[in-house]
Amino acid sequence: MKIAFLTLGCKVNQYETDKLKEQAIKRGYDIVDFEDIADVYCINSCSVTNLSQRKSRQMIAHARLKNKDAIIAVLGCAVESIKEDVTSLRVIADILIGNNDKERFYEILESKLNNKENNSICISDISIEKTYNEKTLLTKAFDVREAVKIEDGCNNFCSYCIIPYLRGRVRSRKYEEIEKEVQALVNDGVKEIILVGIEVASYGKDLENITLVDIIERLNEIKGLERIRLSSLEPRFLTEENVIRLSKCQKLCNYFHISMQSGSSETLKRMNRKYNKELLIDVANRLREYFKNCYIAADVIVGFPGETEDEFEETKNTISLMGLNQLHVFKYSKRNYTRAAKMGNQVDGNIKKRRSEELIAFSENSKEKFLKKVIGNELKVLFENYHEGFLKGYTTNYIKVKIKGEEELCGTIQDVVATSLENETVIGIIKK
Repeated sequence: MKIAFLTLGCKVNQYETDKLKEQAIKRGYDIVDFEDIADVYCINSCSVTNLSQRKSRQMIAHARLKNKDAIIAVLGCAVESIKEDVTSLRVIADILIGNNDKERFYEILESKLNNKENNSICISDISIEKTYNEKTLLTKAFDVREAVKIEDGCNNFCSYCIIPYLRGRVRSRKYEEIEKEVQALVNDGVKEIILVGIEVASYGKDLENITLVDIIERLNEIKGLERIRLSSLEPRFLTEENVIRLSKCQKLCNYFHISMQSGSSETLKRMNRKYNKELLIDVANRLREYFKNCYIAADVIVGFPGETEDEFEETKNTISLMGLNQLHVFKYSKRNYTRAAKMGNQVDGNIKKRRSEELIAFSENSKEKFLKKVIGNELKVLFENYHEGFLKGYTTNYIKVKIKGEEELCGTIQDVVATSLENETVIGIIKK
């Protein structure tokens, strides 16, 4: 039986899809591309913005057009977001599974295959979950760089964010399970892991005497693991003590993605972000002090309710003072259940568009400046894929590098001399 997977949204979703793929292989399913004709389409959905919710629905319809007789399963956040009215998805999907029940996918699917009349809706109340409950490990390497999920849920309740309602409260994975999974992946050829979670900096808040820094220090000792990369971090986590400890972990990559959201203290206050612009500037300076050639990216929301031109200018000024290398820009999107959706002074869509374009232009310019500075330098590159005589991979600070080379170098770390820039990719040659 042919099964196709599609992952929308965050790296946590990608990790969860990889686990489903591994189970598919063990159960004898034939995994095909999502654009192929399949008997089952599994969509691991996203609902963080209205756009991502719409994309999830579009891909359900797209799968139905591919094969009208296929079983279409929708998992995750798009299901959670409409759980009070599942009929809106039920008419176009055959199986609906919430975030807390993804590990039951094959049980539900195979029941459906045996009896198409079976009830195939499984959405348990994620808000009451207190412990990390995923029981299976990811042991198969789908790439030389793999995500490892260490945490689920979020306790922050930012005024714009629906995620705590879709993913529940912070639930941290026990270190022994993390170590076991990382070791299994390394044994299967993984060189780099990305530690992911819904709010990864909150790891350990529900456990005793362990934090994210402790996890990184312990994983740093695993033989055969070459690199540890972090997903998006809440800036308050990056205290001087934590940054100093992290800087001593030789395998930790010098790339940091900060969940910044705004550079205006007043806007941050309305967002319920619990820090100000001064902390953001301190964090950026601290990272550059302790990590050589550090690359810093950040998420920024424009057009949050009440964001004035002065506040937007303050955000731009903060971004400049932080010396950010790249921005991931989002236009504010109203989400159900959130306080921001009920706030006055909602910002006009045209203003959001103009502010978004300004920050995107800044980001493109800032990234180009950073990349130009590496030309002529020697870089260590982990090559991840090979196509038609060319290898592509990434440096520790997440610079994309392309060289002409042999396929046998895929999965290895090589010293490369950067020779030129092609769009946002550094072109190089193997150091002689």
